[in-house]
Amino acid sequence: MQRLLREFQRAFPTSIPVRMASTEAKVLTTGSMNAAVRQAQYAVRGELAIRAEEIRKKLERGESMPFKKLIMCNIGNPQSLKQKPVTFVRQVLSLCEYPDLLEKPETAKLFPADVIERARLIVSKSGGLGAYSHSAGVPHFREDVARFIQERDGYPADPDEIFITDGASPAIQRLLTMLIRGSQDGIMIPIPQYPLYSASIDVN
Repeated sequence: MQRLLREFQRAFPTSIPVRMASTEAKVLTTGSMNAAVRQAQYAVRGELAIRAEEIRKKLERGESMPFKKLIMCNIGNPQSLKQKPVTFVRQVLSLCEYPDLLEKPETAKLFPADVIERARLIVSKSGGLGAYSHSAGVPHFREDVARFIQERDGYPADPDEIFITDGASPAIQRLLTMLIRGSQDGIMIPIPQYPLYSASIDVN
């Protein structure tokens, strides 16, 4: 590391001294981090989940237990209980992740026509998965959401007023960050509650 620093200083000479941080001194510790983050509790990953992970490891090692199987239910994942996922969504995503398949004749034998049609639409409107999109979401998809809301509720919806997030948790976190101005603000949440609420409130 010191050799790299010397080479950097030769390549970019400067009058400002550059020092390497000590490898022993940690920049981030539990004492130096944001106190609000340190105090936040996210019980979904709490004592039960920790204990369950310990039991899972014992089962893997072949240790004798009064049961042979462990099912994790702390995050409400129905597929961990062998619920079959929605095939249409998975098929569309697989074609969007690898759009070259859309040009192969074998694809029509493996995927239904409506899946191929939807994948082509998504790829054409989004620019392909993996690319950065508009911060509020791909405009075409927001227009679809607006049409759905209008058809469902009977009132027009403005796609420019719609913000798409990658799941419910980021939406909750962003809303709480926007609403909470400081420690003087209060947020009413249901009890029992999803631990994300209390953790996000603590951090903000």
